Amino acid sequence: MSDANPFKTPEQEAEFTRKLVLGLLSTLENKGLLTSPELDSILRAARLAAYPVAPARTAGPAGPGTHWVKPGQAPKEMDRTTPIGIPDVRAGGKDGKENPLMIDMELD
Repeated sequence: MSDANPFKTPEQEAEFTRKLVLGLLSTLENKGLLTSPELDSILRAARLAAYPVAPARTAGPAGPGTHWVKPGQAPKEMDRTTPIGIPDVRAGGKDGKENPLMIDMELD
């Protein structure tokens, strides 16, 4: 018995392989050779390998003096002449007469 179309598309081959592997795994589970948690971990590992998670992008704005370059372009030196403002975070304020900062929390 031969197929009418021996040349399959990559999508058809991938779908056939997926169904074949799922059938084999379910048979192994029904025979008692694989437990349900083992089957789930195999499927999770296969999914992560097939669709890798992109690395998380760093959050927040770029710092002062940042120069953006295009891929393949040499990086530029950082401009150290840009002043950086440092906020006053003392509890009493500049003159020390303001109320200190407090956090009001109730822990149950």
